[in-house]
Amino acid sequence: MEDRITKLRNAFLQATRAADTERAVLVTESYKLNENRSEAMKKALALRHVLERMTIAIHDNELIVGCHAQKVRSTPLFPEYAAGWISKQMDDFATRPGDRFAITEEQKATLRECLKYWEGRALDERVASCIPKELDQVIGYGVVYNASYASKSPGHLVPDYMGLLGTGFEALIARCQEKLQNLDIEKDDYVEKREFYMSCAEAMGAVILYANRFANLAETMAEKEPDGKRKKELLQIASNCRNVPAKPASSYWEALQFLYFVQLAIQMEGNGLAISIGRMDQFLYPYYKADEEKGLLTHESALELMECLYLKLGEIDKISSNESTAVNTGPAHGQTITIGGVRADGSDITNEVSILVLEADRRIALAQPDIAVRIHAGTSQRLIDEVTKNVKMGLNKVKIYNDELITRAVRGIGVKEEDVYNFSFLGCSEPVIDGKTNSWGNSGHINLSKCLELALNDGSCMLTGVQMGPHTGDAAGFTSIEEVEAAYRAQVNYFTDVLVKYDRVLDMCHKMYLHLPFCSSVIQDCLETGEDFEQGGAEYNFSSPLGVGPITVGDSLMALKKFVFDEKKLSMQEMVEALRSDFAGKEPLRLMLKNRAPKYGNDIDEADQMSDFAVSVFCDALEGYRNARGGIFTAGIYYLTANVPNGKHTAATPNGRHAGEPLNDGGVSPTHGDDKMGATAIFKSAGKLCNVRAGHGSVLNQLLHPSIFKGEGCDRIFGEYMRSIVDCGVWETQFNVVTKEDLRRAQEHPDEYRGLVVRVAGYSAFFTALGKEVQDDIIDRTSLMEL
Repeated sequence: MEDRITKLRNAFLQATRAADTERAVLVTESYKLNENRSEAMKKALALRHVLERMTIAIHDNELIVGCHAQKVRSTPLFPEYAAGWISKQMDDFATRPGDRFAITEEQKATLRECLKYWEGRALDERVASCIPKELDQVIGYGVVYNASYASKSPGHLVPDYMGLLGTGFEALIARCQEKLQNLDIEKDDYVEKREFYMSCAEAMGAVILYANRFANLAETMAEKEPDGKRKKELLQIASNCRNVPAKPASSYWEALQFLYFVQLAIQMEGNGLAISIGRMDQFLYPYYKADEEKGLLTHESALELMECLYLKLGEIDKISSNESTAVNTGPAHGQTITIGGVRADGSDITNEVSILVLEADRRIALAQPDIAVRIHAGTSQRLIDEVTKNVKMGLNKVKIYNDELITRAVRGIGVKEEDVYNFSFLGCSEPVIDGKTNSWGNSGHINLSKCLELALNDGSCMLTGVQMGPHTGDAAGFTSIEEVEAAYRAQVNYFTDVLVKYDRVLDMCHKMYLHLPFCSSVIQDCLETGEDFEQGGAEYNFSSPLGVGPITVGDSLMALKKFVFDEKKLSMQEMVEALRSDFAGKEPLRLMLKNRAPKYGNDIDEADQMSDFAVSVFCDALEGYRNARGGIFTAGIYYLTANVPNGKHTAATPNGRHAGEPLNDGGVSPTHGDDKMGATAIFKSAGKLCNVRAGHGSVLNQLLHPSIFKGEGCDRIFGEYMRSIVDCGVWETQFNVVTKEDLRRAQEHPDEYRGLVVRVAGYSAFFTALGKEVQDDIIDRTSLMEL
């Protein structure tokens, strides 16, 4: 087993990230052939055309099969979503700061030919044509941003694996046929529902065809295979692919193969981020247990298959635009496996699969998949000990969640009582109900720190002088912190309204132009109601914009309160002038603001309350808005690498930060270097925020020095520290266990550190794939020496 997995892992790490144009060619061919069909059928037929004709392979030593592109780390392109930026930016793929992809001149020529068809048809250009001029102007200021959903499907879902594995696609196709026969031609939605059910059946049939291609290939390879053991494996692979996903999974191995085919098909259909796995230890355990009892599976063989799945998940990659890459470097694919937590009766769910998930991650140690662990008061000590092993090894993959807080939060955003315990995580921190949610997480950013800058400058940008926000008064005349807070609230309300309007246009364009028939087939309510996933067919429909830099805002408000209004060390006029000049000639003032004002992250109530205010204003601003799928808007306080580009466009702030420097990272992490009282104080500060109101979560990054795991009882102490997430009321936290020296060496010698994985902000990435600015930001994070 070691030899197999080592070879597969080494082959992965040695491969080059590269663009693959095959899908782009095939999907363009299909759309040209089917211009007279409905949007739903165009999409389904395109998926069939791709899966029927794309190059496939079964690589040496593989036990789980499927291809995302022609080569292991190649990446398909999606011209139906992103013709505009692909055309303009393909020359940058191989040279941009982060997430570089090799691309040949021949491939560029092929793409240019394909893209001619998509001019005026691709989603990004259609969205652009639908944005009112006045809204487009405000979007252009950069205070709010959402380029991702204008050029890819929303993603952010967990398929109904519990139901799918026990049903199979043939039964679901039969259900579609039954629904078709029972449609009432007298009803106004007859044609729409007819096209929906036909497209879902077509899409599922395409995935069955795709699996059968692998069955045929495995059988052909087995005929020529001289090694008896590998021949047997190939014949079993063929059998697996004949059975799933057409029929219910009958074994642990088949369940994993079923899962990967579904994962691939969703990715090939729409290219969305955060297509997550869900509660694997819940839906996979019955297959594990049954095979174990039959003597068909051992712990070691189960582990090997899990590791093979991880390696295949690692192959799934994405090319995003330069703008999207700047805020999502790594990138954050969000293929998250959730383990732990409780059943509906409140009992702990930890089982052998929970442990396998962590053990496989220790051995594979790649950027994907992410591992989310639900921790509650009754979490088994065995799970805590296993998580500690992963953290201690410096794999920087595991993120832990407060099960009890998040249960309350999902109730607060309208999840029914029968579902509130069945949440898993996708992306960075979003709780979703498996098989029932269209999350639209990460649906744009609002730069909260820029909003404070505008509040201190009557709505005008301090860097350019452009009037970006509403007039909220000359800050030089403010006489209390409450007036500053009111101006900040007004700016946040204004830009939140802009982002919501923009998101609604994006939502409507997705509904109109690009259906998702396969995705709709793996979400429970869509087939029952006859509504596409993009039309609102899921039980729960959310939109979750992200607030960037709230701790920078909170610390700035604290400094203003202390030095301007309480101690009167300087006037508001002097403060505003210092910010406009980026503290030119006023370094003593900047150092006073930086070092003598109380800061979030040190368990100081007044400072923590200011950051809580900064978050709560954003949560307030989203209250009452509805998206185009009938769901609500709810806040997220996690933002990938967006603190770096947003910081570039933000003037100096009253917490002593220079213009252009990054904002606080992660979401609710302290500003670099401002936390002085250790990890427990950070937990206490983070727990004072209105975490339960931000329905899609918040991210707390922590950089731990490896020395904390040296000494008697250190593992036990760290385990208790993780448990305290529940007592403190923190939503989520994650760890980088690595020295700054290691990171600097990796920056200087990237070829020697290809496998170095770090946590960025709710997700993991290969450190050497990040742009230098993001690498520098990670290096600069606080190093915690003690708990």
